[in-house]
Amino acid sequence: MSFSEWVSLGSFIVAMVALIKSFLSGRKVKSIDLLLKQKELEKSQKADVESQKADVEVNIVETSRGQANKLRFYNKGMSEARNISFEIKPKEMNGNIQLNISDDYFPFPKLLPQQNFDIPYLKLSGCLPHQTIEIIWDDNFTQHRSKVMVVDM
Repeated sequence: MSFSEWVSLGSFIVAMVALIKSFLSGRKVKSIDLLLKQKELEKSQKADVESQKADVEVNIVETSRGQANKLRFYNKGMSEARNISFEIKPKEMNGNIQLNISDDYFPFPKLLPQQNFDIPYLKLSGCLPHQTIEIIWDDNFTQHRSKVMVVDM
């Protein structure tokens, strides 16, 4: 074999190696691109689902002496909550707290995102320092969603 044949054989081998590396790196880039698109799609779908959910929580608002403290229910979700109600668990503990509301106050009709409402209450003797409250509501995601919270009285 002559020198020119060795050079052309070497050039051919270098070109084949470059072609194979290009093909493999192209496949890797395409797989990474596909993975990124799938992650972006999942994130978008999760954001769509979250935009349909309300998230109702309760906090205690302490007031000055002589006034009733308040249970503050608020919607920190992205959708409106409807038909909001709550229950103090277990039911026999409900006797330790006197709520200052009318009987037809609940279910609360609608709570927009970032909106809240307050319920004044009085602690009676023998009231536990912590109360478990289950909040139930409807939203665009589903009916009868609930959340259980423990609050410090």
